[in-house]
Amino acid sequence: MLRIEAALPVILPFMLLAGCQSDSREASHTRSDLPTLTVGIQVSPAMTLLMVAEDEGFFEEAGVNVELQEFTAGKFALQAFLGGSLDVAISGEVPVTLATLQGNEFRVLAQVVERTTTECRVVARREGDLDTPAEYFGAKRRKLATSFGGGPEFFTYNFFKKYGISQDDVELISQKPEDMPAALAAGSVDAISIFDPQARIAERTMGAKAITFADADIYSELYVVDVTQSTIEHRSQELTAFLKGLHDAHFYIGEHPEEAKEVLIQYTKLDREIVDDIWDNFVFKPAINRLFLDYTTAEAKWAIEKGTFPKETPIPNFNAVLYPDLLRSVAPDAVTPDRLPGD
Repeated sequence: MLRIEAALPVILPFMLLAGCQSDSREASHTRSDLPTLTVGIQVSPAMTLLMVAEDEGFFEEAGVNVELQEFTAGKFALQAFLGGSLDVAISGEVPVTLATLQGNEFRVLAQVVERTTTECRVVARREGDLDTPAEYFGAKRRKLATSFGGGPEFFTYNFFKKYGISQDDVELISQKPEDMPAALAAGSVDAISIFDPQARIAERTMGAKAITFADADIYSELYVVDVTQSTIEHRSQELTAFLKGLHDAHFYIGEHPEEAKEVLIQYTKLDREIVDDIWDNFVFKPAINRLFLDYTTAEAKWAIEKGTFPKETPIPNFNAVLYPDLLRSVAPDAVTPDRLPGD
């Protein structure tokens, strides 16, 4: 695997630049007669659909070569995409919201997970019988690490809001997801608010010394396919083939989950126990549903409320960001409701 050190343009100043280097994974199934799409991904369980589609040759069968560029976070893949380094980026929907608020114009073709369940959660150092969020964070001022500019920060905001926790009573610090389990174990933070696999790694590392606060009703991150309008206009056949490959991978994962887990392990180097533990937190299926519209609108209001953007910033029409036609041509039932507002 070729290591690429790239100085990415500062297009999204609210995104942390540390850790934005990428790896290039040569396509394991490559035909010289097929066009190639360069796709940026975070190496994480949420990308299983893409990993399986590439590893099992579904992209090639559909008519496109895919070169996966690996990033330490989806927001860095989006940053590289906006700088013109990628044909496609896969990112969480929070960076999409922030980039759209900043005036960047691009489209979302699909989600690569239909939904996730408690994939974002708070893992804390257990303290006595403080077993509810309000009790734990109300007992004293806590230090909590999360990932700024992404889904974990938005989850944290809603977590505090639901349980009546004042942000003045918590010291929020930004930390790389991969560093959080060790920081929690070392006691340099009281809690972490992060997605899998880091949340599960922390739980396993801490054992009985940890307490987890999870709430499926608050928020759980989506991961979406970002492309430019120009790419849609000039490379729609390749993009349709890309979505077809994802759709075929969805069926393969359903029929061969153990083999799909092995593909994920090959890419991420995660322990099998971790993969087994978190597998059911994801529904690996290309989709477009109302969650994207509900989340992005709420995230825009949150970003303006917390001062990332001026109060007079208008809420974007995120329905205009969606481009469901290509996914609908591959899998009509993957777009729900069948007719989105303004579609």
